[in-house]
Amino acid sequence: MQTPLRASKSSDHWPEQLAVKVARCYYELGMTQQDVAGLLGIGRARVIKLLAEARERGVVSIRINSPLLENVELAEKLVEHYGLISAEVVLCHASDEHELAHQIGAAAGPVIRQHIRDSSVIGLGWGVTLKELVDQFDPLPCQDVSVVSLLGSLTRRSSVTRFEATTEFASRLDAECLYLPAPIVCDSAATRRLLVEQPLFKGIHRKALQADIAIVSIGGLDSATIRQVGLVSDKEFASVRKKGAIGNFLGYYINATADIVKHSINERIIGIPGDVFIRIPRRFMLSGGINKVEALQAVLSQGLITDLVVDSDTARALLDHPISS
Repeated sequence: MQTPLRASKSSDHWPEQLAVKVARCYYELGMTQQDVAGLLGIGRARVIKLLAEARERGVVSIRINSPLLENVELAEKLVEHYGLISAEVVLCHASDEHELAHQIGAAAGPVIRQHIRDSSVIGLGWGVTLKELVDQFDPLPCQDVSVVSLLGSLTRRSSVTRFEATTEFASRLDAECLYLPAPIVCDSAATRRLLVEQPLFKGIHRKALQADIAIVSIGGLDSATIRQVGLVSDKEFASVRKKGAIGNFLGYYINATADIVKHSINERIIGIPGDVFIRIPRRFMLSGGINKVEALQAVLSQGLITDLVVDSDTARALLDHPISS
């Protein structure tokens, strides 16, 4: 049996040598706090106090050697900067937009998974990143879960499989799947008004806004899904851009303060205004890419998002970007 090493009595208020012994036993030799206390003949409470003080005085410093440490720090800064509940930052070296979406979708899976419970209502947008999330999401059978589309449907069937994820996500959760029975872009404002007044539409729309969590993405001005699938003409795009549009969120073209741009194209959109969307308790944004920074910054600064999954380059740009008033 090893004889305990007794701490020497000293009038010095700061017993540095004892603290060094404690720190070496704990950090270098891997001993438990209780074992250190027994070896040195002091109480465990004093071991804890000496370890804490050794760090405060710089006697002990802890260094984490990993390139992923910056991601953790960026996430913490994003939470503080934008008042988020959580943020996840992905170390990404994507060569194109699809690979970036793939990596963000993969990182988002575990984040989303921990928030899904029996009887949950999940509102889901659409886009490449959300499709990547769902494609990589392992089955999680649940009871009485509903997955509800937050937006009208894309009517170009050849494009739907690339952007639409509601059906597959519902399948992986053994959930009910609900679609808004309308296109995302109507042929006229009058048609839109007619569709949104239909009882079936109202019922599903109400269900979507009762969601416990919403999972959405955002489009940069030229990379928005409705632009990519040809639902917005070149003339309309140039016009809405001139009006101050910086991106597309929840179907609508928005400006630098995340307000819906006053333009004829937005009068034909079946989407969700930000002041309605914000009523959903947890609102997850999965997005990345420097071309989306301005639009991301707008919705984040207005408190429209509670949780963010983003790549490291975009995270840095968001922290450098001034917050819109």
